[in-house]
Amino acid sequence: MTTLKYLSKTILLPLILILSPALLRMANADPPSAGGSPSGEIYAVTGVARDDALNIRSRPEASAARVGVIPPDGTGIRLLGPTAKVGSSTWREIEYQGMRGWVNARFLAAPPARPDTDGLEMDLQCLGTEPFWNMHIQGSRMELDRMGNKTSFTVSAPVASANHANIWSMTFANPATGAHGVAFVERTGHCSDDMSDHRYEYTLRTRFGDDAVLSGCCNRKP
Repeated sequence: MTTLKYLSKTILLPLILILSPALLRMANADPPSAGGSPSGEIYAVTGVARDDALNIRSRPEASAARVGVIPPDGTGIRLLGPTAKVGSSTWREIEYQGMRGWVNARFLAAPPARPDTDGLEMDLQCLGTEPFWNMHIQGSRMELDRMGNKTSFTVSAPVASANHANIWSMTFANPATGAHGVAFVERTGHCSDDMSDHRYEYTLRTRFGDDAVLSGCCNRKP
């Protein structure tokens, strides 16, 4: 019994003295909050100057070591875990291009919702030969250039084929001129412009009202 009392004094007391500062820090620290946006959501940088960058820190504080940076137009930032409140600042643990750390939440924003395009990338550069023409489809806008004669159209959201997920249709119109038509885009991966060995990702076929039918190739605009 005497031996046990001796061991408790010689072992437990120094251990308590060693752990006490750490325990006090844990007791005084603000606990991580479960509030804010849920983890797994994808965010983008906001409020950072064009010649600056958002710092990724090793801990949720401005004086912590920098483990990486995110450009002012950075997107694809994945949120991890809860928030951490440090003073008046809120921090989020994130992952960006393989880097993991903490960023000030004031510089994060949910990216704007993209229109439903039914799986088609609506930023296409298209062309055809004999007769030569080119077309740029971006979002809800389309511009057709036929040998220098340019016409702009408003484009509907594409609709995927019910039985072929690689084919879409969309309508387009120019209210000022009354011009309108329909376009069909097919992801083939081997469209040819009939003048080179280059292969394009998409095949395009368009009909302008009761007038011309144009066919050509498209790639996603870089």
